Amino acid sequence: MGMSLTKAGDYAIRAMIFIGCLPEDAVALRSDVARTQGIPSSFTAKILRRLVRARLLKSSRGVNGGFALARSAAEISMLDIVTAIEGPLSLTSCSCDPEGCEWARDCPASLVWPQVQKSIENALRGISLESLVSAPRANGRIAPAPSDLDALTPNGMSLPRCPN
Repeated sequence: MGMSLTKAGDYAIRAMIFIGCLPEDAVALRSDVARTQGIPSSFTAKILRRLVRARLLKSSRGVNGGFALARSAAEISMLDIVTAIEGPLSLTSCSCDPEGCEWARDCPASLVWPQVQKSIENALRGISLESLVSAPRANGRIAPAPSDLDALTPNGMSLPRCPN
């Protein structure tokens, strides 16, 4: 298949978009994230814990507990989300440490890999969660459906949906 994110990285981005669609005072339950995003429940718990440890999400316990963004969606980049789950990006061993590569002096590609790596990092850094939340969707599956929001609404107040 080629270079790709792990399922955990993909799920983390989808979970963050889902949570980012909620109003500031709303929280998402792990079960809601799992159900609406089609992520196995135990895997969802692991991903959400990593996102909390990376300080992208905050969690609260109790009757009104759940998960919410730890800072504004504008301040969270795709690079933040990906590295919270996948760790630092590293296309090749010489992309992060050209001097540490035993082939660097004889391999012309060793000059290119750090540039490619930096380009990917810059591209991911330049995409905010806010831009993902407001991006149009063909089928609207990532945004909470009205029935999903009903379950998340305290005291029957209505919650807005992300644009589709």
